[in-house]
Amino acid sequence: MTWGWRKLLANRSLIRPFMWKTIGNGAETNAWSDTWSNVGPLRAFITPRLIANAGFSLQSSIADLVSQDGQWCWPTAWFNLFPVLINLVVPTLCDNSRDRLVWKDLEGNNRPFSSWEVWNNIRHHASKVQWGNMVCFKQCIPRHAFHVWLVIQNKLKTQDRLSVWEAGSETNLNLMCCPLCCYNRDLRDHLFFECSFATQVWNNVRCLTNMEDVNGSWNDIMAWINHNSSLQKPDNVVSRLVVAAATYFIWQERNSRLFSRNHRTAMVVSQEIINTVRLRLISLKFKRRFDNGSLVEKWKIPRNNLEIDPG
Repeated sequence: MTWGWRKLLANRSLIRPFMWKTIGNGAETNAWSDTWSNVGPLRAFITPRLIANAGFSLQSSIADLVSQDGQWCWPTAWFNLFPVLINLVVPTLCDNSRDRLVWKDLEGNNRPFSSWEVWNNIRHHASKVQWGNMVCFKQCIPRHAFHVWLVIQNKLKTQDRLSVWEAGSETNLNLMCCPLCCYNRDLRDHLFFECSFATQVWNNVRCLTNMEDVNGSWNDIMAWINHNSSLQKPDNVVSRLVVAAATYFIWQERNSRLFSRNHRTAMVVSQEIINTVRLRLISLKFKRRFDNGSLVEKWKIPRNNLEIDPG
């Protein structure tokens, strides 16, 4: 058996509660193993020995368990052994209708089967984070969006992360320092944007956004994000693009200095951020009502990118 099939079969217990049989003629639903009622598969509490002693087989269908007068055919003693069966309603069998396999969601509603529906039901559900729109929005640059998600989650392989993993000796970790300023350890909050190099980059690019009053503290940036990321005004879109691009290229410069010894100045990195964001902006269309001159002039956006607002 292949690795893929083994993984699929290992998820049977996770998937089974969502897969139900709706009863038509009852001939295609296993009475013991299929889920067709709220009490779950009957085989979970009725043993194969009891099934055999009652004159049934493990392959018995629902149709085999319902008598002509619409009653259960199993022994009366089972109601004493398994009181849950007392309230189990006898399904109405229809000779002209076949049994169907359906997917029931978390609310108990029948849904058309799809991979999205399966994933939405079996995945871990958590409360929605305020910064979600900072990472995923339709104007984002995908690789920057993924990177800023890592930054927000503090998942980058910085020195503080390495110390948690106990990679190397404590002495070696203490000797490590930020490759950009060669002063502090390269922690997430230091890199974005308390490092002297990163501060220069941030000061060079924030003047092109509506974040001029936000300093280089990551906590202050996150506070701005939580308060403004849901707004769809062009200035806010630009600010989100700039924050994501700034973290991306500063991290890229950090790695370049650490592994290849290549150095660029803060001005060069700032200009790369500005050029990248500008290329993204000129691919967008903006409503003309937002044209107060500042956005167009700061980013040198062509006038044909402004649409006449029908409203």
